[in-house]
Amino acid sequence: MIERLRLLWADLQAWYLRLNPRERVMVSTAGGVTVVVVLFLLSSSADSTRRRTETKLQRLAEAEQLAAGYAEAERARKQAEAALTSSDLSLPTYVDERGKKAGLDIPSLTPHGDIPVGDGRIVQTNVDLTLTDISLPRLVDFLGSLEQGPGVVRVTNLRIEPRPKDGVLTAWTTVTAYRLKAGP
Repeated sequence: MIERLRLLWADLQAWYLRLNPRERVMVSTAGGVTVVVVLFLLSSSADSTRRRTETKLQRLAEAEQLAAGYAEAERARKQAEAALTSSDLSLPTYVDERGKKAGLDIPSLTPHGDIPVGDGRIVQTNVDLTLTDISLPRLVDFLGSLEQGPGVVRVTNLRIEPRPKDGVLTAWTTVTAYRLKAGP
């Protein structure tokens, strides 16, 4: 193989030396232009390959980021669903028990029926209550304890009427519990 290449190279040199000076300049120029074009094409091809590789790496990074975000969202969804199914509490009883535990007298407690939310898979139950002659710190502690309970319980409405002269207030609030609807 190497011997064939040497013979071919020798034939090319002999052919080149048989050319007159003007033809040699033309062949040398054509050869130089050919080498420059080939190098340009190879460089362009390498740049193109590099750009495509960088684009694919960026897309891969985006896909990994989306996968991580999806996994986090799925985990949060499962946690929320678990919280919605974790308890089947009676909201009026729960509010009354938390009130007694906090040493509060709840003079008015009005439960409302179940209301489907969204596509109907989630049901919300509301209880309106009135707290009279309560200090602000006790109110905050009581409402916080309601939201720390089992399942998903939230204070969804709060109206306060302060009585600065006595250092107490009257609060009207709505407490809402959410749960998944039982059965299909």
